[in-house]
Amino acid sequence: MRLRIPLAALSVTFEIAFATTSAQAQVPDPCTLYLCMASISGEGTVPANCTSAVTYWHVPAPAGLAIYSYHPWKFLAQPSYNYRKQYMNSCSGATDTQNNSNISDTIMNKWGRIP
Repeated sequence: MRLRIPLAALSVTFEIAFATTSAQAQVPDPCTLYLCMASISGEGTVPANCTSAVTYWHVPAPAGLAIYSYHPWKFLAQPSYNYRKQYMNSCSGATDTQNNSNISDTIMNKWGRIP
């Protein structure tokens, strides 16, 4: 009987930890990424929650949770640039007008290869 209470508490602890980890590991959609990166590049105002998008752009993480390539001991600038551009431009609004395409190019020129 004593064993059930600690195991139940441990089970609940793991469920809470897993739920928290899953929520933090969410990848921002490409349009949110575009808007946030545009705003920190000087185009418009910063939307309310850009922390995860900017983190996704800049911070290396396992399991595809970052948007740049890292080989052990070495940052891969060109693959990172290509992947960032492809992901961000998968938002139809990032390239639907000449102005938006110019903003996309500005973002990539300023932030595309920065580790």
